[in-house]
Amino acid sequence: MIDYGDPPTVDEVEVTLFGPGFGEAVAVHWGYGSWLLVDSCLNPVTKAPATAEYLDNIGVGVNQVRTIVASHWHDDHVRGLSTLVSKYSDADFVVSAVFNDKEAAAFLSAYGDAASTGITGGAKELFKSYKYRDSVSFALHKSLVVDDPPIKITALSPMHGAFAQSTAHFAQYLPKKGGSINYAPAIKENHEAVVLHIDLGDDAILLGSDLENHESFGWPAVIADKWSGSRRCATAYKVAHHGSKSGDCSQLWSSLLCKEPVSCLTPWVLAGNRLPTDADKLRVKKNSSSAYTVSDASRRPQMESHQLKRLSDIAKNIYVANSGFGAVRLRKRVGESMWRAELFGSARPL
Repeated sequence: MIDYGDPPTVDEVEVTLFGPGFGEAVAVHWGYGSWLLVDSCLNPVTKAPATAEYLDNIGVGVNQVRTIVASHWHDDHVRGLSTLVSKYSDADFVVSAVFNDKEAAAFLSAYGDAASTGITGGAKELFKSYKYRDSVSFALHKSLVVDDPPIKITALSPMHGAFAQSTAHFAQYLPKKGGSINYAPAIKENHEAVVLHIDLGDDAILLGSDLENHESFGWPAVIADKWSGSRRCATAYKVAHHGSKSGDCSQLWSSLLCKEPVSCLTPWVLAGNRLPTDADKLRVKKNSSSAYTVSDASRRPQMESHQLKRLSDIAKNIYVANSGFGAVRLRKRVGESMWRAELFGSARPL
């Protein structure tokens, strides 16, 4: 069990990013005991939602969580989400507005209900989360997620065009004759991802979700919008889409972020694919004053080269089963200009 120390003081802002190598969750304290949770992942050792475990560890009460946001439904962002929604029952539950549609609702029902016994990924977890709530709020471009002066948390995405595109995709994959299906197909490019801008009154935080660099529905569209461009520049950035080139846009760093922000990201390792690449790391570091990752996400065993070679002679594939779990915590007092970074578990400088 990681010792996270003391909770933030009432006048301290905090952004903590968690990840186990495949998964992502964020906890934000915007002051005076109020918390925002974005997405969910599991601690691979305890199998508990990382943010709930963290808040319990530092003594945060369940009634202090004001809002829970599911940025999108992909499996690496929603594991344990239904547990959070159930535990923090007084918190507002916010999902992407693309699910506020009859085709999307039918999609979740078909791919997420109890009859779906196969691999359904995030659809099943999001469907379970809905069952715990009588009401759900939906985030779209310009949506006000939290209004607690001077704090304003707004959604920069999904864009309105992305709403139509995503719901058309959902309709395409619906079962022809109703019922359930045991595999939820991937809907690529993350048009439905919710990017959050947190205005602190004198500073800002940008949580980039998994939004990608799509000309019509992604970062270029967000940046080109005058309302988005008028948001306060952020000094802390949760890097979009695991630092990948597909989630990066050069104008993002100059229009939505202050010069050389503090950046943090989660890696993504699955089926031989790995993000961020070495080139991705260099790009993020070049644009940041400091940059951190929750895990190195290495699938290469930490052993001497000659030992690894001997194993390679008798085994076709050798990799680390658990690539590590860690957390990056950024804190600063209201009015301070510099963020203080703390690293836990497998977290390290990028």
